[in-house]
Order: sequence, then C-alpha cells, then structure tokens
Amino acid sequence: MPTPTSTPTPAPQAPREIHTLADKLLEVHDWLRDQLVQLRAEAAAHFAERAAHQGPGRPPAPGIGLQIRQRCLEFCDALTFHHTSEDDHVLPGVAAHHPQLRPALDRLGEEHRAIARLKENLVGLLADLAAAEPARFLAEFDRLAADLTEHLDYEETWLVPVLAEVPFPPVAPAPEEGQQ
Repeated sequence: MPTPTSTPTPAPQAPREIHTLADKLLEVHDWLRDQLVQLRAEAAAHFAERAAHQGPGRPPAPGIGLQIRQRCLEFCDALTFHHTSEDDHVLPGVAAHHPQLRPALDRLGEEHRAIARLKENLVGLLADLAAAEPARFLAEFDRLAADLTEHLDYEETWLVPVLAEVPFPPVAPAPEEGQQ
C-alpha cells in the first residue's frame, strides 16, 4: 500500500458539484486526502528544519511546531466529527434501507474505531512536538494516512452507490394534502 510519502501532491480540483449525499461524502473524502498530503509535507519540513537548527546557538524557528500541531489537531477533530457523524447517522440509515450491506457497514464501523486509536496515538505525540522523535512521528502519521486512505476507498465502494440516491441537502417531505 503506498504511503503519503510516495503519493504525488494532488492536482488542484474544481469544486465538486453537490447534488447527492454521495457527492458530499466524496467532497469530504477529497478534503481528508488533501489534508493528509499537506500535513505530511509540513511535518517532514518541520523536522528537517528542526534538524538543521540543532546545535549550539542555532534555535529552531519559533512557532512553526505550534502551527503544525494546531493543523494536525484540527485535522484530527474533523476526522473524528466525520466518522462520528457516519456512525450516528449515515451507517444506521444505510443499514435500515440496505440490510444486505450489514457486513460492509460492520467493517466500516470497526475501521472507524481502529483509525480513532491511530489518531489518538498521533495526538499523544503532538502533545510535545518539539521533543517528538521525527522517525516515530512520521511513521505514526504514515500508518494513519495509509489506513485512512484504504478505509476511504473501501467506504466509497460500498456507500457511494447507495448515497447517490439521497439528495443533498436533504429535502423535507411535502405535507400531505389537507395537512399543515
């Protein structure tokens, strides 16, 4: 499985037109993938800069580590929100209308929990990014990125076809005649 270090930077894309819940899911997944590439590059650059400034009289550039830490934490929060929303709303709705997808939906839920554990490991390393060992941090990041990318691909295989039937934003049902 390729890691973000071997993945080329994605070409800028035109904004995706959103007509269905599948379109919205793909928009979020595109953003997550793009953030993985950007964050990996920023973290690698930070550690390279830090290594270049180690030694007597050579302090690292102030604030860069804090910026990367903040961006990584924001990404982790967005990922948590995305997976929690899927677990609480999307997957139960799909299961109710497509019970034949239960094995795939169960796997998606398990993957959400596994990715959450990897994310928490990364958050732990972010607590003291200034002291983080670069190889360990980047290895943890790469593991999260690889597992998340594989998960997004699998999720799209199963969810995009059924979510393409659901308009976005949701349309409230029209009141029946005589009701208000």
